Amino acid sequence: MRHQRQVEFLERVANAGPHLEGLHGESSMINSASAYTDPDRFAVEQRVLFRDGPVFFAMSVDLPDPGSYRATTFDGIPLVVVRQADGSLRAVVNACRHRGAALVETHSQGTGLRVFSCPYHSWTYDTAGSLTARPMSAGAFDDVTLNCDLHQRAVAEKHGMIFVRPGGTEPIDVDQFLSGAEDDLGAFDLGSYTFIDSRTNEWDFNWKLVFDTFTESYHIRTLHKQTLAPTFDSDGVIFEPFGRNLVSIGLRKSVREEVAKPRDEWSLLPYGTIQYFLVPNGLVVHQVDHVEVWTVEPLGVGRVRTTTAMYAPTPPASDKAHNYFMKNLDLLEQVTGTEDFPVMERIYANLASGALPELVYGRLEQPLIHFHTQINQAYATATA
Repeated sequence: MRHQRQVEFLERVANAGPHLEGLHGESSMINSASAYTDPDRFAVEQRVLFRDGPVFFAMSVDLPDPGSYRATTFDGIPLVVVRQADGSLRAVVNACRHRGAALVETHSQGTGLRVFSCPYHSWTYDTAGSLTARPMSAGAFDDVTLNCDLHQRAVAEKHGMIFVRPGGTEPIDVDQFLSGAEDDLGAFDLGSYTFIDSRTNEWDFNWKLVFDTFTESYHIRTLHKQTLAPTFDSDGVIFEPFGRNLVSIGLRKSVREEVAKPRDEWSLLPYGTIQYFLVPNGLVVHQVDHVEVWTVEPLGVGRVRTTTAMYAPTPPASDKAHNYFMKNLDLLEQVTGTEDFPVMERIYANLASGALPELVYGRLEQPLIHFHTQINQAYATATA
């Protein structure tokens, strides 16, 4: 992040008052419980946000070399993205054109892929998706006039991140999608980071609740009393919208010492958890000395799969250095897995019961308000 941007953010903190009340928004928000529990609404969200896209797919370093690939699903659409010999990317539907079998495991990644070979009848495709062989078929398909190459999907890469459009081939303009966040994200040089490890879990709550828990620090003093509260400020966060996306910056309590220094010495990075929400499914988090990335896959109106990955700015020089980042990943999974997400499961159960018709978001929860305002607008436009 450019130094001037860091200074601009810290000026907001310096002028925000003793309880950061100056960071609060202009108004609160009431949101319907049905935004989380209505299966018909969920189906619309899946179509307009996840299928139509674009959506965040992975970091560039997740597919480092030709033949590197990753497969996942969006709104049920199985996709696999492969790094080509020339360094470009191809995104194809992970289904053989013969009888529809998956060419690679639905949730998998690997390296050294040379061809796609269907496990059902061995139809073979190159990594760009072109059909190259229908072995042992004795000419039985020679009269087929249909183009049987794999179905293509739009994919784009910039600023060390990869985006796909699961439902079509309309080109993706990454900077247009980021809507201004590209300046910050580009400055982090994410393409130079090194992948450390990742963890995948499933939870019984609506996908939006994953993001809800990251959008405010108000809960830290209570929910994270023993883990995060001694270090992190609970009074407020720095918020800035980028179109549908946003940045929410959680602050360490020691940030007040930083703003007491001369302005030309200010640095936000040691004091902020800088979270870029790439709506609908990505969260890129810059911590003091590493980057965490969350991806979200809705499985049902009340079921979600989360993947958390850890990245280091340079390859760890020793086992000790590698273990340091692994311990950070373990801590992240412990806090979210034993404190945040179990509460989200109970919240979802309460909302699904029908006994609680709405939720209230306060002015100190502006990232939360922006996130849901954008989702609500997308839903309203799709159903108008």
